[in-house]
Amino acid sequence: MKLTTTPQEFTSHSAQLIRASPSSTKITTTYHANAAGKGSLTLKTWDPVSGAVVKFSTDRVADVGRLVLGLQRLARTQMGLPEGDTAMREAPEAAESTDTKMVVDTLPPASAQQTKGKKKGKK
Repeated sequence: MKLTTTPQEFTSHSAQLIRASPSSTKITTTYHANAAGKGSLTLKTWDPVSGAVVKFSTDRVADVGRLVLGLQRLARTQMGLPEGDTAMREAPEAAESTDTKMVVDTLPPASAQQTKGKKKGKK
């Protein structure tokens, strides 16, 4: 088992494992919360065929964003897509559609809600 210390290290070692056997490699995420309001996130990339494991655990919020981007790169690697442009594009069918309805619910202004008096119940 390879225990990594940074999100970048986890991503690079996981990518190597995925390239070695893309069809059998799995990536799991586990979140544990404790009573103090702090939690820990654990990511694990493992290949059941070879028994190789790459693991990373953190309780830092700043690492979570890096890990999400890393998981996106790993998913692209596992699907055999290039690592370049990751921008989402609109599907051609959706771009041709012109029958779009938008429903917007509006609330009365907050000042109008505050001016009304409270209603009292019957006695």
